[in-house]
Amino acid sequence: MNNHIELLFKKYIANDCTSVEAAELIDIIRSGNQKELIESLMQEQLGNAATDELLFKAASDRVFKRLDLSNTEEQVLPIGARRLPTYIKVAAAIIVIAVSSVAMYFLFSSGKKTTPVMVAMQDIAPGGNKATLVLSDGKQVVLNDIGVGNITEDGGAIIKKSADGQLAYYSTDNSQNHKAINTVKTPMGGQYQVVLPDGSKVRLNAASSITYPAAFNSDERRVTLTGEAYFEITHLTKNNRKVPFIVETGRQKIEVLGTRFNVNAYDDEKGITTTLVEGKVKVTTENETVILKPNQELNLRDEGITTHKVDVETVIDWTNGDFNFADEDMKSVMRKIARWYNVEVVYDSNIPDVNLSAQISRDRNLSEVLRMLELSGDAQFRIENGAIHISNKTK
Repeated sequence: MNNHIELLFKKYIANDCTSVEAAELIDIIRSGNQKELIESLMQEQLGNAATDELLFKAASDRVFKRLDLSNTEEQVLPIGARRLPTYIKVAAAIIVIAVSSVAMYFLFSSGKKTTPVMVAMQDIAPGGNKATLVLSDGKQVVLNDIGVGNITEDGGAIIKKSADGQLAYYSTDNSQNHKAINTVKTPMGGQYQVVLPDGSKVRLNAASSITYPAAFNSDERRVTLTGEAYFEITHLTKNNRKVPFIVETGRQKIEVLGTRFNVNAYDDEKGITTTLVEGKVKVTTENETVILKPNQELNLRDEGITTHKVDVETVIDWTNGDFNFADEDMKSVMRKIARWYNVEVVYDSNIPDVNLSAQISRDRNLSEVLRMLELSGDAQFRIENGAIHISNKTK
């Protein structure tokens, strides 16, 4: 039995597994019965990097915990295309993360040195808390230049910047001007947290914006989003009636009553994704209305809608300060990196269709992130004149 598992594991790492073999391997890992064997295979892949047994145990435990993917059935709406079973793809990708991210943990956290795999390059620092507040009269306030305390009043609401860097609204008795519209927008290389007038929390990713009234009315709470944001919505009632919270993007409307969810609506992505972490949301498009349950994601593309189970921690990785690439295609990975580091991406050669798997802190300089990605793919990176240049690895 052990020899069979070892064969399956090595075939997967070599990208030589059939879908049936991948499913078998995932079922074995999810059972937890062969954890010691799987850990030993991981250590074998890492070579001499994982010499600290306690650190390795802590890191691998985190990986196994994320493999709790039970009941991961996929639902595909009639107008969408059917995919492979999502739990197989996600869980199999985590095996690679188990190798690549644990390796990175040792290579970059334990002080160990490795033979460089990249050419010498310039470097770029990670993004940070940067945003601009646009008030109802058009005045713009650069939030990263403002100190802690009261910023201004608008629509009768007091707007403050908290000690932890959040923008927060505090209603007053005069905060009834529902036509006073505010916008918070982040640049490339920026992120920001906003506490809306109702107490709901929004975390904006890079190159994103949210538009909302300085004071919500009693019938609904409506905001408009571009880019990506993570929402934690506060329950609100008025005269014993629940007040809905509505998020509008260019192609869909999301209605919630109290929940946590993520929306990715960048213009340069293939579609809009809505991922539910907790609670319930109703997503309405031009042709469909879908109710999402926790751990489900809705993809809206030109060809239609699909819904499927996901590992939500991978989706909301950015809110925890991480990139978490689970079998993700190269161009999708580079779009995320480009937004966070405010860089252009140039493909110097025809890169093969490769997927990348790695868990990397967003606090690292760009050169470190690219070094990690080189270990999980067939591409070579360099930074030149503020741009990432990608080419095929020389054999």
